Amino acid sequence: MQKPRDTIEPRVKFKDGERRYTDVPCAICFLLGIGLFFALGFAVVGSATITFITSDDGTLTLSDELTVDATTCCQSASDWLAEQGASDTTPASFGLCEYVSTGRMRHLTQTNGKFPKDGSLFDAFTLNPQIPATLISAALFLAVFWVVMLRAFATPIVFFTEFLKIVAFVWIAIETPDDNSKVIFFIVALLYLGFIVWKKDKLIFAGKIISHSALALQENTNMFFGLLVIKACYVLQAYCFILFMSKSVEVKEVEMMKTPAGQYTDVDGTVYSYDASAYCYLNEPSWVDKSRQVIMFLWLWSVQWYTQARLCTVAATIGSWHFHPDDKPTAIQAVKNTVTKSLGTVSFSAMILAIIEEIKRRLKFKWYHHCGPQCCITAPMHLLSCLLMMVLENCFKMLTKFTLIIHTFSGLNFFGSAKKCFGVMTRHFENGFITDYASNAVLQLGAYIFSLAITFTAWAWLDEQYGWSTLPSIDNDNNIVIFYLWLFYILFNLWYPVLAVFGIIVADMVITKYASDEHGECGQEHWVAPIAATFVGVISMLFFQYMAGIILDTIDTCFVCWAVDKDNNVDLSESEFSALVMELPGIVKEPNPTSSLDPNATLLAIGPDGRPAQTQPVAVGYAVPQQQGYAVGYAVPQQQGYGGGVQMGQTPPYNN
Repeated sequence: MQKPRDTIEPRVKFKDGERRYTDVPCAICFLLGIGLFFALGFAVVGSATITFITSDDGTLTLSDELTVDATTCCQSASDWLAEQGASDTTPASFGLCEYVSTGRMRHLTQTNGKFPKDGSLFDAFTLNPQIPATLISAALFLAVFWVVMLRAFATPIVFFTEFLKIVAFVWIAIETPDDNSKVIFFIVALLYLGFIVWKKDKLIFAGKIISHSALALQENTNMFFGLLVIKACYVLQAYCFILFMSKSVEVKEVEMMKTPAGQYTDVDGTVYSYDASAYCYLNEPSWVDKSRQVIMFLWLWSVQWYTQARLCTVAATIGSWHFHPDDKPTAIQAVKNTVTKSLGTVSFSAMILAIIEEIKRRLKFKWYHHCGPQCCITAPMHLLSCLLMMVLENCFKMLTKFTLIIHTFSGLNFFGSAKKCFGVMTRHFENGFITDYASNAVLQLGAYIFSLAITFTAWAWLDEQYGWSTLPSIDNDNNIVIFYLWLFYILFNLWYPVLAVFGIIVADMVITKYASDEHGECGQEHWVAPIAATFVGVISMLFFQYMAGIILDTIDTCFVCWAVDKDNNVDLSESEFSALVMELPGIVKEPNPTSSLDPNATLLAIGPDGRPAQTQPVAVGYAVPQQQGYAVGYAVPQQQGYGGGVQMGQTPPYNN
């Protein structure tokens, strides 16, 4: 069988002399972007001032520095009112001048208030930084521990995660006070149990795939050192991102709002006069919001870059172990190639993914788009756009992922690798790419459950720290509605963690800017805790997904190795992974080439159920009837590899 032209050699070019710098302009842009991320971030940190200080009784007062600025501003406001000939030269009785004149503490309108009236999401983290620091550190530890456990107990964990779903439905049913709702949730739990029994083969298969990837990881434990280095950089930048966002709310300056005297006409034609007024308030400089937007996009690009860098490191190690196990790169060498010669290609693929996420964020319909009679048009458009975006997103992600694996093997630039990738993948996978949905679902669910637990832990901790009661008890009909609304909000954001980071920050800014009164108060005691807890859970979800991605990257690398072997006529008759691949839908099933004429070797053929089966070859020169499910042709040698079938390049004695 002639080797296709648009394929690559079955080896990984990881040595310095075999690789060159690829997609250099994108590498430069990424490095400049990272520099800009930290430059803007530390500029925000350097410009932040201490807005509040905690007094002896635990309440918050304006800091001494801002109190001096506020006093000066209020005096200037009084002087300006005198110049305007105002009848009352006292500044308006709200804003900072109220604090200067009365010395009133700035806290929530409750007895044990410990949060500023005009506080926001990140004030909760600024005042108690131990909450996000402790829980995100716990998420990091649990993520590493989870991957280690998956290496040893893949199949039991698969079934355990499915069992947790049933437990969740049963728990909700028990805690729900409404009898009708109880019945519904118990029925859902029972139906899902039946679904698990029905699909148990798929779950067992997911366990096998994860176990195979765990075996590959077990044989390449040194790779984890390199992955932990990348992970450490990821964690460091995540902490910096939270720091920059938290400090951005502390960049304040005292400004005066002046309204000259004038007149206005009422609807009935009556003319009214009003006196000049002035007041002082804390304002955020315009450059801070622009910096925040830039930092958010660069953080999105960085998140995708760490994901792609992890894939590049895994592909280099697992690919070398598969093709030439005696000549593998060290962990340092794999990471070095990722951050040097492959930096441009990794950055370019990450930028594609970041742009996709940004497009998703900007094209999302808002709830108010469906208010009114236009909902009969906007609702179907919303559903259609979601389906279309989901399909396009999956296609781009799969193509980008497999292109990067081909780049890691061959050292080609992004577009050269994409061309090779398209040829390799379309020859062996019906849709041009392959993914194991069962394993992906199991790992995604595990990350989901852990992140959900951390979210509710953060919620309870914030409530306790600030004396709130926002975590509702579902023991009465009023609270159950609030509980389910917040639960749906949390579940949705955890499912889309990258988008959720931006959505939460934007929601916080919109609420504090447009829904607050003249004192800056907008019911912070009701919404800050659940939204802040969701933010902690989302960051945790990103960490869990990163660690689960190590296993999924290993599986995807094995898929590409299998396809490259098939392109290069490598015998795949005794490979366990090849038999697993053949069980997946969308595989182009074809006989495997071999150069052996050993009449005693077994053949791996496609049986009547579409699965591979070991069979005995027939003698050369005899005509046999062609029967479905039996191998006909020459024997394949007993070598390590994937696949199976007749020897290519010779004609088996078919008798039709």
